[in-house]
Parts: sequence; C-alpha cells; structure tokens
Amino acid sequence: MPTDRSLPRNISFYDATHPDAALGGFLQNGSVTEANFLDILAILLVIEGSPIRVQERASSHIVSRTDVPLETGVYDIYSEGMCYVSPIYSSTRQPNC
Repeated sequence: MPTDRSLPRNISFYDATHPDAALGGFLQNGSVTEANFLDILAILLVIEGSPIRVQERASSHIVSRTDVPLETGVYDIYSEGMCYVSPIYSSTRQPNC
C-alpha cells in the first residue's frame, strides 16, 4: 500500500475559498451517483446557514440530486455560511465552503 493514501483517489473535493486544501476524496468505481455524493458530503461536512453548491472544477458542471453516475474529477464546494469537516472525522474548522 502506498504511503500517500490519496494516490488512488479519482474524486476529490475542496472548499472553494481554499482551493489548494483538499477536504477529502475517494475512488469512484462507477457506483456513486451525484445524489450519493451529495449525501456523502452531508455526512462529512457541517454547514451552518445556506445550502451548498457543488461544482466540478474543470467542466463547471453543478452536481444535482440525480441518479447520474458522478464523473471523476475535482469538485469545489460553495456556501455562504460556515462549512467544516464534521467533528466525528476531524476537529479542523474551515470557513465558507
């Protein structure tokens, strides 16, 4: 197993206000839909205030609650409120996802 566990990931997601600091990622094998991805983010992230908007960085595709398979790539998370990784997974707060 590689020492850098992020190597096999083909999905990664970032706070749009901190585009160089990954919040997380995973290996998409074709079974994760856009709706599943939004559900995963709802578990991993704590959003205070407005809902999030998730957008693929290269294509600018906005993720919606559909059964379409999630395309591999880098996703930016936008929110007007505070956003941080759930304390269950990390104690690091990050402003304005």
